[in-house]
Amino acid sequence: MDTKKMNQLIRIAKMHYELHFSQLEIAEKEGISKSTVSRILKTAMDTGIIEVRIKDSILSNSSMESDLIARFPLKRAVIVPDVVGNPQILMQDVCAALAEDLPRYLKNDSILGVAWGNTLAVLAKHLPKIKRKGISVIQLTGGFSRAIYESGALDILKNFTECVGGTGYQIPAPAMVDHAFIADALKQDSQIHQILEMAESCETAIFSAGHLERPSVLYQMGVITQEDYQKFHSRGAVGDCCSHILNKDGEIFDKSIDERVVGTSLETVKKIPNKLLVVSGKEKVDIISAVLKGGLADSLYIDAPTAEEVILANPL
Repeated sequence: MDTKKMNQLIRIAKMHYELHFSQLEIAEKEGISKSTVSRILKTAMDTGIIEVRIKDSILSNSSMESDLIARFPLKRAVIVPDVVGNPQILMQDVCAALAEDLPRYLKNDSILGVAWGNTLAVLAKHLPKIKRKGISVIQLTGGFSRAIYESGALDILKNFTECVGGTGYQIPAPAMVDHAFIADALKQDSQIHQILEMAESCETAIFSAGHLERPSVLYQMGVITQEDYQKFHSRGAVGDCCSHILNKDGEIFDKSIDERVVGTSLETVKKIPNKLLVVSGKEKVDIISAVLKGGLADSLYIDAPTAEEVILANPL
């Protein structure tokens, strides 16, 4: 497209969308037909010069946001409405809300910690390009799978690293191993030790929460067996956060099991100033409640139906 046509395209787009001229008014000003104006606007849309966004944040959920903040040690709650009735679309909308807010949490020369899992994989696809300098992106826990299942942990790390133009640091290990002494040995590896040290200075962490019902990511990865499920449920485990299995109060479910986790400790996660929890799905109400009770989140990104269930499950 030559410069003259490009200028006309931009000019007409601005008249229509910024000055609110009708297509007929534009046609008269430009000396062209109304149908030509319509074709030019379509071309502008197809080439990406015009972008249309449906911003659903006007559908306020301020009452539920206040209810959540009143119940848990949260600084912020962002509740995304369910306007389609499709779980996959709803999760995408929740992730898109966090992606839009992400620049507010990041500053130059800082450390960003990211987890992995189905929700983080969706979020990683919605990340914008953020102009920052000197950001290090670290994995909060190991993401290698024992099974054929692919966790996508490395792709998530790469996407976040590219998003901020930073440097990524991978924990080359499973999330959990068979014995505590193996986890201790792995943590002494120079690469893993460096990342765990960096986690102590992490300023922003982004993670989700997983319930223990099959098929959870931990089960698909071979970290938890069928026998483990039965034992954990019977003893009061409700799910995991950053690969740490929690009870209903957001505390470590079993210290001996937690010692097998290869990654950032739960106490270190709690100290991170900006802890962003992104979750979607009513089946996660128990683990979401536990994470919030345990003070593991400062900002919550959640869908409205799930938020309502969390509020009902935690009366004042």
